[in-house]
Amino acid sequence: MKTIAIIINDLKGNGAERVMITLADELISQGHQCHIVCFKSVHELPSRNMLTTHVFPMKYWRWIPRKWRAKLLTQILDRFITRCIGSVPDLVLSNLLPADRIMSGSHLPNTHLIVHNTISKEFTDSSSNGKPSDIDQVINIYKKKPVICVSQGVLLDLKRLLPDHTQVRHIYNPVDVDFIQSSANKPNPIDFSSPYLIHVGKFKSAKRHDRLIRAYAQSNSPLKLVLVGQGPLMQQTESLVQALNIKHRVIFAGFHANPYPIIAGATAMVLSSDYEGLAMVILEALVLDVPVISTDCPSGPGEILPKNNLVATDNETELAKKIYDVSTTPDLFKITMPEKFTSQVITRQYLGLINE
Repeated sequence: MKTIAIIINDLKGNGAERVMITLADELISQGHQCHIVCFKSVHELPSRNMLTTHVFPMKYWRWIPRKWRAKLLTQILDRFITRCIGSVPDLVLSNLLPADRIMSGSHLPNTHLIVHNTISKEFTDSSSNGKPSDIDQVINIYKKKPVICVSQGVLLDLKRLLPDHTQVRHIYNPVDVDFIQSSANKPNPIDFSSPYLIHVGKFKSAKRHDRLIRAYAQSNSPLKLVLVGQGPLMQQTESLVQALNIKHRVIFAGFHANPYPIIAGATAMVLSSDYEGLAMVILEALVLDVPVISTDCPSGPGEILPKNNLVATDNETELAKKIYDVSTTPDLFKITMPEKFTSQVITRQYLGLINE
């Protein structure tokens, strides 16, 4: 039996947080101990097993001047982790920048930083609050520890930023097929009286809801469009829908901790992003036998979907045509999720890090 510590800001949302719960569930199912250390006591996501979580009281340390904070917090967090677990963990997996900034200086052995998105895109995104110097700070963080990238595209992007870093590899995000299928069998929280397309994602610029809405309006699709999620650009998207006179065809469904019944009921899923890490919603849709079309953005969609299901990122006309095609002939776009993404396969790869 091995002991694994997962460090993450909180367990809110369906991105990296959902991925780490899936990994923790599978580790526990295989007989290992898994502890999740969060900085906030927010836990909105369901899991198969009773997860052991610990909340590190980050807010109590904000009085430390910023120039010393990360170094001091590293020492404090290392002690917190070992005290909560009762020993030094066999493997430590840090996720997302708030955790990575601290854990990059950790003295705990076998600590890895997991990169969940295309960093060069994320820090040049017009909606980010980053400054030009931020990407240099991020590079400095990730050069200090072994790094795991969630797709080959994310790995190639990081290698361009850190060409001399020799401890960079990719391990895909795990997909819990049984959990997704059982969750999808629960009642659909929204009563849809007609067939629909679906998009699942936070309303932020990377997801390009504006591109999706314009292409959908051009497509003459006979299906309605359901948008699952929330975020800062939701109101802007609602305004665009109204301006294009398609308010009666677009449904804003809000955030759902369990979106799987809504996904399972869809005729097809459409993604329109400028960039992704891996695009887990594609894999989740494939598990539920829902066809997916997507922009061929970095990174992820092109590692999952065949060319028939992809369109150039900046080609709204082609996306509109693809939306019509998948609406009227969805079976032409159906594929099976590759086994290499299953939680059993991915968990073995993570456990393999312990013996290196």
